[in-house]
Amino acid sequence: MNLMKMSVGAICSLGLLVSFHAPAQEAPKGSITIDGIAEVKYPSDQIWSPDGKTVAFLWDWAGKQDLFMGKAGSAPVALTDFPVDPDIWISNITRYEWLSNDEIVFAKDGNLWIVSTTSRKPTRLAGYQGVSSFSLSYDRTQIAFVRANQIWVGNLAAKTQRQLTRMVEAGATLSGPLFSGDKNYVAFTSGITTDTPEPLPFNGNRLMAMRLRTYGTKLGIVSVFSGDPMMIPTSGAASGSGGGGPIQWAAGPVLVHSEFSPDHKVREIVETTPVGVSRTVWTDVDAKFYSPNDGPRTVTSPDGKYIAFISDRTGWAHVYVIPTEATSEKEAKQLSKGEFGDGYINWSPDSKRVVYAHSEPNNQQERFLSIADVASGKLEKTVTARGVNRDAVFSPDGTKLAYLRSAVEHPQEVYTVSVADGSTPVRLTDSLPAGLNPADLAAPVLVNYPSRKDSKPVPATLIVDKKLDKTQKHPAIIWIHGSGSDQNYLGWHPGSYRMYYGICEYFAQQGYVILNPDYRGSSGHSREWTTGSFQDVGGGETDDVNAGADYLKTLPYVDPDRIGVWGLSYGGFLTMQSIIRAPKLFAAAIEVAGVGDWETYAAGTSGRLGSTAVSDPAFFDRSAPVKHLDKIVRPLMVLQGTNDTNVPLWETLKVVDRLEKLGTPFDMAFYPGEIHFFRRAFVLKDAWRRSDAFFYKYLVAPATPLKSSNATAPDGLGPQPPSPTATRPVGRQH
Repeated sequence: MNLMKMSVGAICSLGLLVSFHAPAQEAPKGSITIDGIAEVKYPSDQIWSPDGKTVAFLWDWAGKQDLFMGKAGSAPVALTDFPVDPDIWISNITRYEWLSNDEIVFAKDGNLWIVSTTSRKPTRLAGYQGVSSFSLSYDRTQIAFVRANQIWVGNLAAKTQRQLTRMVEAGATLSGPLFSGDKNYVAFTSGITTDTPEPLPFNGNRLMAMRLRTYGTKLGIVSVFSGDPMMIPTSGAASGSGGGGPIQWAAGPVLVHSEFSPDHKVREIVETTPVGVSRTVWTDVDAKFYSPNDGPRTVTSPDGKYIAFISDRTGWAHVYVIPTEATSEKEAKQLSKGEFGDGYINWSPDSKRVVYAHSEPNNQQERFLSIADVASGKLEKTVTARGVNRDAVFSPDGTKLAYLRSAVEHPQEVYTVSVADGSTPVRLTDSLPAGLNPADLAAPVLVNYPSRKDSKPVPATLIVDKKLDKTQKHPAIIWIHGSGSDQNYLGWHPGSYRMYYGICEYFAQQGYVILNPDYRGSSGHSREWTTGSFQDVGGGETDDVNAGADYLKTLPYVDPDRIGVWGLSYGGFLTMQSIIRAPKLFAAAIEVAGVGDWETYAAGTSGRLGSTAVSDPAFFDRSAPVKHLDKIVRPLMVLQGTNDTNVPLWETLKVVDRLEKLGTPFDMAFYPGEIHFFRRAFVLKDAWRRSDAFFYKYLVAPATPLKSSNATAPDGLGPQPPSPTATRPVGRQH
C-alpha cells in the first residue's frame, strides 16, 4: 500500500475540497476583520527571572512562536526570531528555563539553545543535539535531558555529561525528566506511541488515515549514581492527561502523581519512593466520573513538605493542602469554600502560601486571583478586575505575581501585580493586531434558559453588538464550545478556543446575535452540572444546545427562521447531533473536526461515556452521528485539518463518505497539515471567509430558500438514500 501525503491537489481530485458560490457579503461594519482576528497573538508560559526583575514568556503569532521578555513600563523584547518551516509555516519552542539572571536555555527542533537577554542572539549548545525534552535542577547547576530515547544528566558549566538509562523496551518513548530536590534521582515518564493505520475500506488503497495510540505508560525513577531505573505502571494521568498534572517531587524524596481508575470514577494522589514503595494520601470517588477540568493541578511545595490539589468532594472544585507525611486524609485542609470553582494553584517560594484562580458565586464565567495562607487559612483577594485572570506564578521573593488575563477588551495577555493590598496590575503584552479597535468588541452577558431535556437552567453567554438595531429582526448563530468540558467566559476565551471567540465577535459586529451555551458537562460549574453528561453523550447536551434556539426565538430582535449553529471538536459532534435530532430547527450548520462515532474515536475510554460499544451498543449507536446522517435536511459545511491528532481525519472521512452515499449535498474544506484548533493565519482566514460566506448565504441573503433540496423521507426526518445506480454530483451544487 502506498502512503500519500494529503495535498490540496489530491483532495480536489477526490472531490473533497468543494467551493460554493455565495452572495457577496457586506463589508465589515467595524474594525473587526477576518484578517485581523486571524493575526491575534497568544502569550503563554510566563516565568520570572531568578532576580525577579524580568518576565519571560512564549508569544505565538499564528504558528510562529518566539521567546520574549517583558518589564513594567517598556515594550516586550524578542529574544528569538526564528523563521517558520518553509513547508508547514510553523516554528515552535517546546520548553525553556532561566539559567541565570540574564540567560535562558530552551529546546527547539531537537536541539538545546541558549540566549542572553542582553545580546539576544540565540546559539546552539554544543553537545546537546537530538535532545527531545529537558529540565534543570532546582539550583540550576545540572540539567536532565532525553537524547536518543535515554535519560542523561549534564553540567552546562563544566560541559560534562552522563547517561543514566539504557532502556530497551521496543517502541517506548521517554519524556519529562525531573530532578529530585537533592539531585540524587531523576524521574521521567515512558509510553509506547504508535501510528496505526485505520482501516477505511471505502477509502481505497491510495490514501491512509492514521490513528495515534499510546499505551504501556509508566513512571520511571533512576539514580544519578548507578543502577537500572525503577518503573511503575501508571494510568497515564501522571504525564499530565486526565487532570492529574505533571509528576512532582516531594520531601523524602517521594514522587507525587495522580492515578485514575479505567472508568475515571476514582482519582488517587499517590506517593512513590525511589525503591518502588507507593501509598495513597488522598482519594476522590465519584459515582459518575472525576470531573474537575479547569486547571486541576496537583503541586508540591518548594520545600517538599506539602501537596496542594483540587478536589470537588463538596460539589465544587476547591483547593486543598495535605502534608506529604500525612497518615490520614483528616490532615488535609480545605482552603476555599462556596458555590464557585478553583484551579491553577501555584506555591509561593517560601512554601507558606498558594495562589489560585477562582470564579465567584453566581458568576462562573469569570476568574479572579486569591492567595491563601496555608497555616492560618486566611484568604486575600489579589486580582479582582473583571475578566479571566489565571495561572499566576510568584516572583522569587514572593512579592509579585505574573499571570495571564483576558477580558472583553483584549485576548489573553501577560500581566504582573504586587501582592500588596491595593496594587495596580501592569500589562506587559498587547496581542491585538493594529487597526482592531477594542471599543468595537461586544461584551458577552450571562443568560440562562430552560433545557429541552429537563427544564434545568442552561448557563450561556449572549453577544450582541452595541450598535444592533433591536427594532429589527436579525439572524443568530449558536457557537458550541468543544472538549465537552470547556466553558464560555464573559470575555475573550483564554485558551484554544480563542480563535473562535474572535470570529464570534466578528459575526456580532456583522449583525448576528451570538449565543454560546455551557451545556451540561461544561467545566467551571457545580459537580452536578459538570457530570450531567454521564452515559448521555449527545443526549441531554444536545437538548441544552437546541433549547438555545428556543431561547433565541423569544428575543424580539432575532428572526426565528434565521438561526445557525456551529462548533469545533465536541462542539462539532454536538452540531451534528443537533441537526439530526431537530432537523429543521436550524437554517444552516458548520461542523468543524467533530467526532462522528465514539466507538472508533474513544473505544470507551472517556469517563463521560460510562460504557463501551460492547456493554451498551444501543447508546453508542444513538450517540454516533455518522449512523444517522440521513436525518439532515438543512445546509451543512464540514471543515477539518489533516494533521489533527485530537479528532483524527478518519472521523470526518467517515462522515463525508456517508453523506456522499446518501446523496446529501454539503460544503467542505480540508486543510493540509493543519491541527485540531486551526492555528496558522492563512488557514484561519480561509476557514473564516468560508464560514462568513456560508452563514451569509443561508441566514442573511433574502433570496435563500430554507427548505432542503433533498428528497424528504416519508416521516419528514430526512433524505432517502439514493439507489445503487443513481448518479449524483459530488459536493453541494449551488
